[in-house]
Amino acid sequence: MQLNFSDTRHPEFIGKGDNHLPVLIKSLAKLIATIENDYVYDTIKLDSFQKEVMATLIIEFAEDLHNEIGLWSSIEYYNVQFFKTPLPLFIKDKSELTESPFDKNRIKYFIYTNLIEFFPDLDLSPQHKDLEFFSNSVSNFIKMSFTGVPMDSGIKKFLSQSNNFGWDFKRKLVWTGLNSYLFRYSFYRYANEHSKGQLDIHLVDDFICQENTIWSGLGIIDILAKTLKLPEKIVANVSTWYERHQSYYKVISSGNNYIEFENMINNALYKVRETQPDIFKTGHLIFGGLVPYGDYWYWSGAQKDYGIVDEKTIHQLKIDFVKKSTRIVYRYDKELLKKANEDIKIQYSDFCKYFGNDLIVFKDGISLAAALQKKEKQKFESLPKKELEEIMKTHGLEAPYPKISFPDHLLNSEGVALYFNPDEGMEIMPYFNDVVNGLKKMGNHLTEDESDAIRNFIMSESISPNFVYRIIKDYGEQSILESFLIRENSYAIVYLLHKYKGHFYRNRYPQISYNIE
Repeated sequence: MQLNFSDTRHPEFIGKGDNHLPVLIKSLAKLIATIENDYVYDTIKLDSFQKEVMATLIIEFAEDLHNEIGLWSSIEYYNVQFFKTPLPLFIKDKSELTESPFDKNRIKYFIYTNLIEFFPDLDLSPQHKDLEFFSNSVSNFIKMSFTGVPMDSGIKKFLSQSNNFGWDFKRKLVWTGLNSYLFRYSFYRYANEHSKGQLDIHLVDDFICQENTIWSGLGIIDILAKTLKLPEKIVANVSTWYERHQSYYKVISSGNNYIEFENMINNALYKVRETQPDIFKTGHLIFGGLVPYGDYWYWSGAQKDYGIVDEKTIHQLKIDFVKKSTRIVYRYDKELLKKANEDIKIQYSDFCKYFGNDLIVFKDGISLAAALQKKEKQKFESLPKKELEEIMKTHGLEAPYPKISFPDHLLNSEGVALYFNPDEGMEIMPYFNDVVNGLKKMGNHLTEDESDAIRNFIMSESISPNFVYRIIKDYGEQSILESFLIRENSYAIVYLLHKYKGHFYRNRYPQISYNIE
């Protein structure tokens, strides 16, 4: 895994300003070491490696601003759409920015956001004194340092190449996700967390196509598409790449530079762009994921060729895939999705009717499990005997209702919240007593446990913005802001939700699986 400046540049494209940057990186790293001597606290002090990494990221950030490459301006564009300000938590609107691209608030926002990669558990106020001092010093440094740097960047030359085909965009997407200053360190962390640093096509594709980033929860695709100023149709295409159409496909025919496939789940036809149309044989069954670009589809990730497969086996593969990966199938099987949306409304209504509310807090996980088990038992016992016997047979149930089980850590936790998200299904938050106790204090005199519980609630990837807004409705947002050391800010909550729950602002589907025969 490479984090160094020279190892991440594109070797085919060199700008006149590129060779100025390594010198500036070294100078800035030294300046950061000097700046830290005047910090009031030790909170954001970096070790020697982190100083070098931070200096590198800042100089590449400045290179983007200096050359108007567009990666950073894309982030500010989306921030304005989401939060009415290009720099949430730091300025109210664009009018507060100076004419200089190296405005101190812009630098501060960049440093503040990146610090989470160095200190994942850091609780830092946007108004932290040392952050202010650090940002002012860096802003002054790059204002002076870039006056003599030619406005000619190899990165801008690379990103300015044509985007005629899906693989042109994909090549830039891979570089942006793995090597650009915005995402390089995030990918380093992601690879270590998911594969101990070992790279493969699945890991790379998952990161660049599906991950939401520290930059307001935006996907890498979102930022790059805006940077490249792609046609509206292509932007609409690539913005869906996080939803690869994974399925079993049968090769139907081939033409000039494309192969036609049939999706075995929904029987739709896909024209897939290929430079080698004979790479797959007619009649073969292929498993893989497809994404659209213009008039064609393109493979995303690896494919597996099963060869010629009989219809009985294909049918069983289809049954198994739908059962195991129903929420993937919803991406392209609109009839199944329609059924799921109808069923989730029924489940939501039943839940509220049974419990009297869409949000219930139990004294512990055992009480939660018992309540849900009782609800399921009553539901199934109300069914006609013949229908109940059929359900038991289909699902292999020994008792006339499914057994509900939870992990021990949930069963043993005190104060468990159960919320039914009307769009997706049930959500569970353990150790909820501290959340409620903290919220009731309206931002005043929170204990460390209460603040930690509130932050965990907001940062949890399994808790939806719907759940958060449901809680805010009852208790207000003051303690949430206080837990993140944010003073009054009209867009702070929506910013936090985008940042930590960006995946919830994409297409989402009901937590319902189906068995098909």
